[in-house]
Amino acid sequence: MNIVKSTLIIATGVLILGTSCRKKEPIEDVKVGGCLDKDSPLYNANSDFDDESCKFAYTDKYEITYHPEKDGGSDWDFLTNTDADLILRIKEQGAPNWMFESATIDNQPHNVPAVWTAPTKLKLYNKIYEWELYDYDATSSDDFVSGGTFNAVELAESGIIITKGINDHGDESQLKIYYTLGD
Repeated sequence: MNIVKSTLIIATGVLILGTSCRKKEPIEDVKVGGCLDKDSPLYNANSDFDDESCKFAYTDKYEITYHPEKDGGSDWDFLTNTDADLILRIKEQGAPNWMFESATIDNQPHNVPAVWTAPTKLKLYNKIYEWELYDYDATSSDDFVSGGTFNAVELAESGIIITKGINDHGDESQLKIYYTLGD
């Protein structure tokens, strides 16, 4: 019985020593690459290093999907009873000049999209932009239709930025900016 106990004790000791002496493989810290430029819609804050995958949003076209039919308090189309003659303006918030000011689209129905092709592909940044929509008619060139603010990069998704604006009477308009990604 002593031989059996001794053999078991020796075998257990060899087993313990054999497993504890094995060389352990070092655990590698896996680094994740991605875009680290906050001006890119592809920005990834969880990236460990910049893998040069950044692309930036460049405007292709602008669309007012819908706007109020009438302005509840001013002379907007009061005399002519026609649809709005739309002008869209966009700029960085607080900037003195508009980065985009559209041509007039005459007699635009309130529930039909108004579309302007971007005359130049403007690069959009991770900044706040403001936009205003006006009706340009015979009585006034600046009847405010609606407006709002947005962060282009935060709203950028699948080639479209969608934002809504309101006027003093709480009436909504929707602006869509179509973009492509580029360097």
